[in-house]
Amino acid sequence: MASPQGVPGGFDRRSLNKRLLLGYAAIVALIFVGLYQFDQIVASIYAYANGAFPTITSSPLPRDFWTIALLNILLVALFLGAAPLRLRESWEAHGAYMGFMVSLFAEMYGFPLTIYLLSGATYPYSPLFVGYVWAVGQLIGSPIVIAGILLIYKGWKEVVFKRGTLVTEGIYTVVRHPQYLGFLLVTLGQFLVWPTIPTAILWPLLALLYYRQAKREEAVLAEKFGDRFQAYARKTPMFVPRIRLTRGPKPVSP
Repeated sequence: MASPQGVPGGFDRRSLNKRLLLGYAAIVALIFVGLYQFDQIVASIYAYANGAFPTITSSPLPRDFWTIALLNILLVALFLGAAPLRLRESWEAHGAYMGFMVSLFAEMYGFPLTIYLLSGATYPYSPLFVGYVWAVGQLIGSPIVIAGILLIYKGWKEVVFKRGTLVTEGIYTVVRHPQYLGFLLVTLGQFLVWPTIPTAILWPLLALLYYRQAKREEAVLAEKFGDRFQAYARKTPMFVPRIRLTRGPKPVSP
């Protein structure tokens, strides 16, 4: 939320170029994730339209695709490494985010431990779970992931060149912490797509850590910017955007 309306004098251009390179690499990683989520939506719609659910639900669960799991983990790590941090303590929440994703991808592509424990003798077949993923999870969770990615990108775009100022433009007029909200939406969407026991435990912890991190950042910003930040905080919600309903003119009594 804090950062320049341009590059200040004495700014290390080499550091700027490095941050830009990392940022663009992170955006490419986000694009790949977004395209994959969009592909999940299209696949579910296609399965609905062509009556492919009986074939899909009767297939064994995927497993031992550790190369794909590792690739997804590396994409997440790349983005987190390039995401602009306001305070060093942000890594506490980002570390939990990374743990969430490692757990998720290990079960999604490596070995589905949660489904193995719950399905018992029917493993590696779990028609109920596979049916949920295709009929509900991908259609509801993937759009939430895409919305989170857009929030992260919009927040990153506002702060990447700005250091030492209070950012209140763009997406920051809607919520005070769009990137943290984006991280929470991405993980919530991924959980809805492929729910597991570890991610069900980790997501509330992740939400708490990002809330605490947001409060710490706001304490620093309030000390630095004083009344200007307080005025901004009063009119801008922390995470949940205000829904403004337009009201028509009151009916005139006869």
